[in-house]
Amino acid sequence: MTAPGPMSPTRTTTIDGAGLYAEIFTPAEPPRGVVLITHGYAEHCGRYHEVAHVIVNAGWAAISYDVRGHGRSPGARGYIDRFQTYLDDLAAVHEVARTLVPAAAPTVLLGHSAGSLITLRALASDRAPKAVAAIVSGPFLGLKLAVPRAQLWLAKIGSVLAPKLAQPNRLRVEDLTHDKAMQDARLKDTLCFDIATPRWFTEAVAAQRFVADHAKRIAIPTTWLVGADDPIADPAQSERVAGTVPGAQLHMLAGFRHEVFNEIDRARPFGEVQKTLAACSAAI
Repeated sequence: MTAPGPMSPTRTTTIDGAGLYAEIFTPAEPPRGVVLITHGYAEHCGRYHEVAHVIVNAGWAAISYDVRGHGRSPGARGYIDRFQTYLDDLAAVHEVARTLVPAAAPTVLLGHSAGSLITLRALASDRAPKAVAAIVSGPFLGLKLAVPRAQLWLAKIGSVLAPKLAQPNRLRVEDLTHDKAMQDARLKDTLCFDIATPRWFTEAVAAQRFVADHAKRIAIPTTWLVGADDPIADPAQSERVAGTVPGAQLHMLAGFRHEVFNEIDRARPFGEVQKTLAACSAAI
C-alpha cells in the first residue's frame, strides 16, 4: 500500500467529566469495530489523521483524544501529578469509544510512544480495559537518549520540591523521522510543545518499571512497531519487554526512527495495522 493522505474527523467531542478533546472518524458503512488512539508526549491527536485514514479504510471507526496536558485538553503542559490520571482518562475515552459501535463489536487500542506506555500500563493492570488487541508504536519504555546522572537526581528531587518546573525536553524533529515534510510540519505545529516537568518524568519512569515487571499479565494479542534506529525510546528495551508478553508480535523496522507512522516508508507500519484489524475482524 502507499501512504494515505490525511483524513478529517467526522466530528469532535469533549469527554464529559475530564474535559478531554477528542476526534471521531467513522466509515460510510457500519463499523466492524473501533480503534482507540492515544498519542505520544508533547504532541496531540491531530497528528494521527493518516492513521485514522488507514483505520477507516479497513472498515473500522476510530477515536483519538488529546491526552491531559496536551493539545486542546486541560492541564499544565508536560505535567501530570499521578500516572493513574492517564489511565482514568483512557477509561473515560474507552466508554465513549464503545458508543460508536454495536455492543458485540471489538475494540483495539493503539498507542504511540508515551501513548504506548499508557496503553501497556493499563493492559498490565488489574483493571485492564476491554479490548481484543493492541498496537503499540515506538513504545516509551526506556530512554535511548543519554541523560546525565546528575540530571536524573535533579528530576527526582524536583518531582518533590518543584514538580511543575518546566525544563526543555531535548526532543529534536530530526530524531522523530527522516521525512523532511513531517519534520517541518512538527516545527510549525503550535499545539506541540518542547518542555517537560520533573513530576511527569518520575511518574513515567515508575510506569515503565511497572510495565517491565508486569507485562506478562497482558492477555490480548499485541503488535509492536519499533523503529530499530529510534534515538529517543530505546528499541532494545521494547524488544526485552515484548519478549515477556504472551503472543506479542514484534516488528523491528530497520532504518525507522521514533515516529514510525510519520516515516518516509510509513506504508510498512500502516500495513501491519491493517493486518491486525483484519485478524480481529476475522475472529468476530
